[in-house]
Amino acid sequence: MSHRVAGLQGGREAEILDMLKALSAAELCDLARKLDRSTMTPAVLSWVSAQRSIDLGTAMTLFINAEPESFNHVAKDDVPEVHRRLCASLDALCQRINCGYYLPDPERPLDRVRDFAMWMRNQEADEQSRGKGRWIFNPVTVAPMISDIRFDARRRKAKPAKPERPGLFRKVISPLMA
Repeated sequence: MSHRVAGLQGGREAEILDMLKALSAAELCDLARKLDRSTMTPAVLSWVSAQRSIDLGTAMTLFINAEPESFNHVAKDDVPEVHRRLCASLDALCQRINCGYYLPDPERPLDRVRDFAMWMRNQEADEQSRGKGRWIFNPVTVAPMISDIRFDARRRKAKPAKPERPGLFRKVISPLMA
């Protein structure tokens, strides 16, 4: 199912939200990954990020696609009025990611691993220089999506369980107990 992402800023938020509500979970995740700052409104970002069907990789991709770098070191009161709702939506998205609202899905990895890893390196550098950005991620929460060794369920093959072999004591005593 093909959906147009362009033109979301055009004051048709109610119509767009109705269209989003009609999507399946997989379609919503696919569309959410295509949104960027030029195509998302604060209402769309808030609604999409509040859905339980969104996984951790999609949420982190949504965050990075919103290009939050330009407001990360700006005081909340200094953010231009036109961007305050977007920043508030990103605040909520960051909080949801940190509290574990989204679960990792091996079928939906983070699209921009390098960009998010750079965000985490910059966050660490801020911490070492006693600075602090607006959006700080818990490294433990986001690690499954940005670590060098990511679990891939598609490649994992289940091994048949080995039958339990009785020990020497059981071999000797079992016949006597029967």
